[in-house]
Amino acid sequence: MNSGSLEAQFKASAKFALFVFIAGSFISGYLMLRGLSENNAFAKSLCLEKDCILRFFEYIEAASISFSATLTITATIITVIGAYFAILNYISTAKTNAISNHLANLRTFNDFLNQEIENGSRLNKGSIDIFKWYNLIFPSSKYGILAPGDEYRKRLKNLKNIIIQSNKLCSKGDTPSFEYKPHQEKMRDALSSLGIFIDFMPRNDFKEAEGQLLKLIDKANKEFCIGGELEELPKPLYF
Repeated sequence: MNSGSLEAQFKASAKFALFVFIAGSFISGYLMLRGLSENNAFAKSLCLEKDCILRFFEYIEAASISFSATLTITATIITVIGAYFAILNYISTAKTNAISNHLANLRTFNDFLNQEIENGSRLNKGSIDIFKWYNLIFPSSKYGILAPGDEYRKRLKNLKNIIIQSNKLCSKGDTPSFEYKPHQEKMRDALSSLGIFIDFMPRNDFKEAEGQLLKLIDKANKEFCIGGELEELPKPLYF
């Protein structure tokens, strides 16, 4: 809700509270005049005796009750309006803070990856979709929730299973050589699901690039997912 809409609502609410007060005051004034008129109070001379004062309050009893009710109703309306706009202000502030934190964390994540990419000989900035990766890790970041999403956990698990499967194939005694092309295809698909893209390469080049990317994923998870929420990926045995 924008500030203009809030201001319009506040003015309308204030006018309503003022209208209730004025209407109640007019009704109270009418009841007071009617009470005094019915008891011929205007025809009597001024009297400040105790009995006269008590009779005066009897004449305007209905008006007093009406005005007291008017004050109570007006105060209640103002209290409700104040609470309503306090809540709206809190929600608006919370949303603003959440967006600010989201942008700050995204900027930190971007700077972190850029620094790590510079340090990796096989890492290429253009092959990593930082926004896709970040939004997978923190799908509710815009709402102030910095917790790994279920979809990210699922895709990490898939990556983990590929490494485990390749480790098993590589360690089989009856396998003369590890077939690397099927592994490359599976690894490329798993990494691309995270927003990380890697080309087909000669065996040794791919090993080096894959190793740096897996370390980058583990390091990013460790740095940004506090409390060990995500397990480290298995160590590849086929390198």
